Amino acid sequence: MTKFRAPRRITILLAIAAVAIIIPIAAFAYFTTTGTGTGTASVGSSSTIQLGNTAADVGGALYPDGADVPVTVSIDNPGDGAQYVGTVSGTVQDNGTCLGAWFVVDDVAVNATLAKGASTTAATVVRMLDSNTNQNSCQGKTLTIDWTSSAAS
Repeated sequence: MTKFRAPRRITILLAIAAVAIIIPIAAFAYFTTTGTGTGTASVGSSSTIQLGNTAADVGGALYPDGADVPVTVSIDNPGDGAQYVGTVSGTVQDNGTCLGAWFVVDDVAVNATLAKGASTTAATVVRMLDSNTNQNSCQGKTLTIDWTSSAAS
């Protein structure tokens, strides 16, 4: 009996066909799995709200036991994120012998969130009290009001 031997061309073609069948099968073989992981992010911090007024923001002159004088307070958020402003308060500084304690600035509830770079204003009043003493040292003086804000309403 003689052995059957395929021509060389057929052997090569069969080898190529076998590789062509095996490669796609290998390319589609995979395992399924699940995964977990962690990452990090950085959270910024609040920045100081800027509060102030100019002499033009004050609606008149102050006198002992005189009328309330309106004051407009500017409120600016220079921060990179939204910030909440609660109550704004003012205190008059001493100016020589003109005492800050002779003046009262009413608190004003702003209770608002200012967006990044936003500004607003708030209206309040300042008054000069009658100290039952000579208050001549305040005549003609320019007073400085120190403004503060609280974060809580």
